Amino acid sequence: MFELVRFLLRVSYYYALLVGVLNFEIDLRTGRARITKRTSIYAACVNVICICGLPWLSGTHVIHSFWSQAELLHDYMFLVMLSGRILCVSVTLISRWSQRRRFVRLVNSLHHLTQQKPHVMRMWRRGVISKFMSVILSDLLQMAASLLLIWEKLTIQLSFSVMIFYAISALVNIIISHYYFALLNVYGQYILINRELRAVLAETRSLESECRKGVFIIKCCSLADRLEAIGNTQFQLQILIQHLTNCFGLQALLLTISYYMSGVSMIYLGFSELTGAIRLNWSKWVLALLGCGFICYFTDIHISVNIIYALLDAHAEMVKLLSQHTLFAPGLDERLAAVFDSFQLQLAWNPLKFSVLGLYDMEKSNAVTLASSVVTSSLVLIQNDLKNAYLY
Repeated sequence: MFELVRFLLRVSYYYALLVGVLNFEIDLRTGRARITKRTSIYAACVNVICICGLPWLSGTHVIHSFWSQAELLHDYMFLVMLSGRILCVSVTLISRWSQRRRFVRLVNSLHHLTQQKPHVMRMWRRGVISKFMSVILSDLLQMAASLLLIWEKLTIQLSFSVMIFYAISALVNIIISHYYFALLNVYGQYILINRELRAVLAETRSLESECRKGVFIIKCCSLADRLEAIGNTQFQLQILIQHLTNCFGLQALLLTISYYMSGVSMIYLGFSELTGAIRLNWSKWVLALLGCGFICYFTDIHISVNIIYALLDAHAEMVKLLSQHTLFAPGLDERLAAVFDSFQLQLAWNPLKFSVLGLYDMEKSNAVTLASSVVTSSLVLIQNDLKNAYLY
């Protein structure tokens, strides 16, 4: 299983190099990131080709090739969704060059933490495999449905447009995957230090029955050292999270807009087809492929977003565990008590947040609000179509 995870991570790394999202190399033997002339020149060429190919997506001929009955409202929805993805890719490519050394330091910092605790890689298995499968299935199913729809009217211009459209989608998936894998690494570290914190608390509680003063002092010093190491690791992890949110802040905002429009469009089209308000005239094979593709797409969104909430839950669990030290019997070693208080103050003064450019925080309550807004917007579009159908 571990070899499979390593293979999938290497495939993701080489694919990111191939499409030009990564403009630095990672030595697979040592895990260290470095800037090389060869990779820089290749990434620059691929980025220029990608930007030059964007005019092929101008206009609305792509959506009309899929759906001949598309109206002006549908054109606007498609263009807003596509613009969000294009802006996300463009901003990412620019930030990868302007902040390249920062990304290199982030990769090296994550690798350093992994070297300190190699068994953290066991925590990645389910996350890496589920993310890889959801992305591949979502793209393949939607691509197969698109080819079935346009096969009979395929032209050179339409072929280039569809190819660039799915290339943009692939680039967006790579950008999200990089953020996801970084947070997955941090989440694994949080799980391990929470285990260590439970062990420290259990051993500290057992000292209440220790009668030998010399042994008591030695054990307290050892526990204080271990607790300090846990606090330092948590501080490093939180700094990494802050750097990650700063680097991916604008991309996260644009992806939120893109996800919002995609969700509204999919619910709107699905409901319209089921109720007969709009006849898409698509075959059952196309509808089946798109249905499975949409399920994989929303599953991928859930996986990508849920890692943030899992990390917030792990941090909250750490705060809850640390608060148990106030229940210990009096007489605890002064240094150990001071380390407990210092660690608790560290968490209180610097709470974990995932802020998007200071506009909003990624929290479960905000996700529920966004999901309800997607449903509301979809219902407004459906009511608008039903009203127009009644008038005409």
